[in-house]
Amino acid sequence: MQVSRTVVYPLAVVALLSGCVNPKPLSVEEVAESAMDDITQIYQQQEPLTEVLTLTDAMARALKYNLDNRVKLMEQAVARQSVEMAKLDMLPMVGVSAGYLDRTNTDASESVSIFTNRQSLEPSTSQDRRRFTADVRFTWNILDFGVSYFQAKQNSDRFLISQKAREKVMLKLLQQVRSAYWRAVVMQKMEKDVDAILKNVKTTLEDLKAVREQQLYTPLFALQDIRLLVETQKQLEELKESISIANIELATLINVPSSTKLKLETPEHFKDVPAVSRQIEKMELTALINSADYASEIYNVRIDQLESRKALMRLLPGIEFSYSGNFTSNSFLWNNLWGELGLRLAGDLMKLLVIPDILEYAEVSEELAKSRRLAVNTAVVAGVHLAWQDYMNAVDRLEQSAFLNEIDNEIAELTRNAEKNRSGSEVEAIQSEFKAFNSELSHLLDYAQTQDSFGAFLVSLGSNPVPENYQSLSVSTLSAALSTKYHGWEHGKLEILTPEDMKKRIALKKSKEEERSWWGKLLDEPVEMPPLLYSILNDADAKKPENKKESKAKETKDSGKKSENEKENKAKDSGKKQEVKDSREAEKEEKES
Repeated sequence: MQVSRTVVYPLAVVALLSGCVNPKPLSVEEVAESAMDDITQIYQQQEPLTEVLTLTDAMARALKYNLDNRVKLMEQAVARQSVEMAKLDMLPMVGVSAGYLDRTNTDASESVSIFTNRQSLEPSTSQDRRRFTADVRFTWNILDFGVSYFQAKQNSDRFLISQKAREKVMLKLLQQVRSAYWRAVVMQKMEKDVDAILKNVKTTLEDLKAVREQQLYTPLFALQDIRLLVETQKQLEELKESISIANIELATLINVPSSTKLKLETPEHFKDVPAVSRQIEKMELTALINSADYASEIYNVRIDQLESRKALMRLLPGIEFSYSGNFTSNSFLWNNLWGELGLRLAGDLMKLLVIPDILEYAEVSEELAKSRRLAVNTAVVAGVHLAWQDYMNAVDRLEQSAFLNEIDNEIAELTRNAEKNRSGSEVEAIQSEFKAFNSELSHLLDYAQTQDSFGAFLVSLGSNPVPENYQSLSVSTLSAALSTKYHGWEHGKLEILTPEDMKKRIALKKSKEEERSWWGKLLDEPVEMPPLLYSILNDADAKKPENKKESKAKETKDSGKKSENEKENKAKDSGKKQEVKDSREAEKEEKES
């Protein structure tokens, strides 16, 4: 048997290529090139930094340029695309195919009589050895359409879940920026004081070491003073490290190089704190409405319900419509072009046995989703209460630290005056000065913690200050929009939705939906008929004989009246008979007497 070259050559090429596939690790140069390209792309197409960076400027830059936020934005775009892809699955399938066939011999056959078992015809063929084929096939399966419809609705809900997840990431990003910004502000404000005290500590420490070596001071007292100064120096150097870390954290969040020295806006007084209402119970419903987790669980309930319907849909038999246009170059055929129409019904009867299991699984899944929703409901409400309590505690700590700061500042002032009068040691002056510095730092950190707690409270409420079109806005415009929102919230103008307001809105929404419903209009509002048609119908009703129901009702009514009359007549007759009987008995009694 001869093998065609059209078969041998492709097989040889495939065998050659399959032997050329080997693992190829990345080289150092390739990794370095990719890393350098990524570094240049990270900071491209960004607006330049302003001289002084405000809190809302930092938030605006984080929203536009933070890489984690960009990743969530791309994930949302992918989820949106999956919705569009699911819609395409509902469309009919239109397939196009073409091919070339080449046999090594002739496709011949012979015929044998079923009666004599003898060859009735010589070996013959009705097909060319080499031929081209092509067809265009249109197929639509109703079962696949129904399953794809439910799948598209599920993907739509998953897209909405991804939207809520990105909103949650944005709110957490704003909270992280707020926390890092205020820590960096505190460290930036105290940096000069740290350097001054650290310089004084080092000078005094060198003097004490020299005095100890010359034995001009009691060794025990000298060592105690040196120890105090070394501990103070260690704490100051740790503070300097914290200053650098706070700057790096903020720079990373707003996507600027970590080595950038940020100049932040520093308030004159660290006393003003946001105003928060103490009626926390009224904020629970607002937190639930704005909660991304709670909304996601509601969407998950809908997804589970659609999954149950989809499972039941797969049990139905599939009805498939098909139409194809075909072509072949076979010279033996009378018609080389033809169309073919088909209708096919297919189903698996064994699937009917699993219907109870599917229904039970659907019920359990829905109950699980509802239980998760209730758990998230409780967690969201508890989170609001915890965040509110944490903020109130932070405000109390801030008041206490402010009072301690005033006391330590007065002590430091008195110690400095005593040192000037030569009535106190230099080490005591440094210690009192360090205590005053540490007290002020504690007060400022408590203020930063208060701001952080306020931001966490806003996150627990789900208050979103970000405009929907923030990607198209400039940093300055977005910063102004954020500043307007936060200014109102910090002055107690939070957008709180009470149950009474929501009940009114729900009722209004239902009434509007009923007004928009054409089916409701058709059922509730009577259709006005033309006067001529109305008069014709009335005349027809007057001339029309009574139907069976009406006549039967009338007969029963008449029979009821007859029976009542008969009862009355019988009662009258019986009354008369009783009177006659009574009169006869009376006469009989008279005669006997």
